Amino acid sequence: MPLSNNARRERPVDPHDVWTMGDVAQMDAVVAACALVAQADGWVTAPERRRMLDRMSQSPSIRFFGLHEVTVGFEALNMRFDLDLEDGEAVAEAAVAALRGQAGPSHLLIETACSVAEADGGFDAEEREVILRLCRLLDLDPSPYDLISGQEERR
Repeated sequence: MPLSNNARRERPVDPHDVWTMGDVAQMDAVVAACALVAQADGWVTAPERRRMLDRMSQSPSIRFFGLHEVTVGFEALNMRFDLDLEDGEAVAEAAVAALRGQAGPSHLLIETACSVAEADGGFDAEEREVILRLCRLLDLDPSPYDLISGQEERR
């Protein structure tokens, strides 16, 4: 029986091994990835926003940077998406791409994004596409995250 996305990724990862305290670029990249996932279907309803923030508050990566700082950044980026979707996407993608070449932070960013995508009970096609796009931006192979194989069984 194939493992779920969550089961494949659950392994002990100490954020201190990959994140650098005070590295604003890393924090901005995590915030941007979460915002891109939240905006996957083009908008974020109030209940979705609450679920996303709840899931983010449980993430070791988010807690490493400070929940308040991340929440403020997440809300600011979501407002930018609301004002101009293309501009919001461009800013978010640039923040994520800043981690290209940093293997540890890049992998943990994708794991965090996957966790946030599962906040509503599973991946939908739009969320999967966003995370695949994040993998391309970071030059990461998406296969360890079970984003390609088994898509049909989750739809």
